Amino acid sequence: MNGRTAFVIGAQGFVGSNTVRAFLAAGWKVHCFGLPAAQDLLADIRDRIGGTTGSVEDVEAMAGAMAESGADVVLNFAAFSAGDGGLAKSGEMDADRAFDINVNGLRRSFDAAIEAGVGRVLWSSSTTLYGPSAHYPDQPITETAAPRPQGVYGLTKAMGEQLSVYYRDRHGLETVAVRLPLVFGPGLWYRGAAAALMDMFRGARPGVRHVLTGPDAAIDLMYVPDCAEALVAIAAHPGAVPERLNINGFTTSYPDLARAAEAAVPGYEVAFQSRPAPVVYPLISTRLLEAEIGYRPRFGLRDAVRDFIEREGEADA
Repeated sequence: MNGRTAFVIGAQGFVGSNTVRAFLAAGWKVHCFGLPAAQDLLADIRDRIGGTTGSVEDVEAMAGAMAESGADVVLNFAAFSAGDGGLAKSGEMDADRAFDINVNGLRRSFDAAIEAGVGRVLWSSSTTLYGPSAHYPDQPITETAAPRPQGVYGLTKAMGEQLSVYYRDRHGLETVAVRLPLVFGPGLWYRGAAAALMDMFRGARPGVRHVLTGPDAAIDLMYVPDCAEALVAIAAHPGAVPERLNINGFTTSYPDLARAAEAAVPGYEVAFQSRPAPVVYPLISTRLLEAEIGYRPRFGLRDAVRDFIEREGEADA
């Protein structure tokens, strides 16, 4: 144990639950904060983590739990989710609640950290704040590219980044907006942007023929163990951390993902059918992450696909 404690808000979510495991693997103590979930993604490690039930709408509850846990860093993954359609769809369904949780909830978590004396807060921003690829002629883009969100979820992230900088400048709180790309892997239960890919991976069996439908355009994609390890690396960094960071695993395409699934499971056939995506996001650069934090992902395309399919097979056995 390294003696440090990570306070994880939204630990029951897809990225949050994987990040809790990564912190434990790195020797940290972990205290989870959030509302009960229909499916406990941390049930097997419940005896290794602390926990407090509460909402990001309650500053005092968060501050009290942070102080009591002895938190060294806070990670906020809280986001409004309605049903299993994903975060972007949830934002379109109920913009009021998306702003309540994604923007005001984030602000309250910053206030709670200040009250509890925690100096660093990482939170899950998103590359959906960038908007359509056509707005960005020079790619891959850096963190200095202007947000052009086309949906409520991306808009809440762009607004969250303004809040994040405000708290840095006014209060000296080291807030870090970690811009996540499309993330896939174990624990992804909702049917958002990665649903078609998850169906392909989870259906990978010898002798099976699957049809993958999606865009032809290149996309950024990150395997969730890499995403979680990047967050641990940022949290543990001994020096100052930039106010915003792009993170990514690899750049690929749906046809390449189909070929990777076939390579991982001999006898599995995947036919690709092209269908335009509602929004094609620009490709991102992770040079700042590599230069400032020294982080590089462990998994490339084929290794990530093979590892995930193997894990799904073990879970079904």
